[in-house]
Amino acid sequence: MFWKKSKLVANVDTNRCRNCKYCEWICRRRVLESHWISGKYTTFVNHPERCVGCGKCVEACPEDAIELIRRYC
Repeated sequence: MFWKKSKLVANVDTNRCRNCKYCEWICRRRVLESHWISGKYTTFVNHPERCVGCGKCVEACPEDAIELIRRYC
């Protein structure tokens, strides 16, 4: 299955994120990941090239820590 590349990509505000991992579970493209970095778990966009801008992660986030921003590449 091929996806059309979107003009939007997910972006995580690490200050608002509580690392519940709902976004990781909901994303079918495996764009978001959580890892232990600098003494705490951090969720971030590890594969922005896979993001199709569907917004499912934005809807799933209970802290409103994810937004879709314009893709610059």
